[in-house]
Amino acid sequence: MSGFLVKVLYKHGNPAEDVDVLIDYGWLGGCEEKRTHSDGCAEFDNPEDKSGNITIHGMSMGKHSLSEGKKYSFTI
Repeated sequence: MSGFLVKVLYKHGNPAEDVDVLIDYGWLGGCEEKRTHSDGCAEFDNPEDKSGNITIHGMSMGKHSLSEGKKYSFTI
C-alpha cells in the first residue's frame, strides 16, 4: 500500500484528536478528508504518489509531495 501520515499537535504538544485533515490533490485528483485519531494521526492512501495541498482545521499547510512513507507533523 502506498500512503502517508499526517500528525497534528496542539501548541502545548498534546495530540490533536478529532481534527479535520483535508488533502486536495488538484482539479482532476479530487480530495480526501479524514479526522485525526486519539494519537493525533490521520493516515491517507495515495497509490499514485500525487502531490497535494494539506489543510488542517481550515488552515492551509501548503503543498507537499505526499509520497509513500512520508510523515508530516503540524502544530495548531
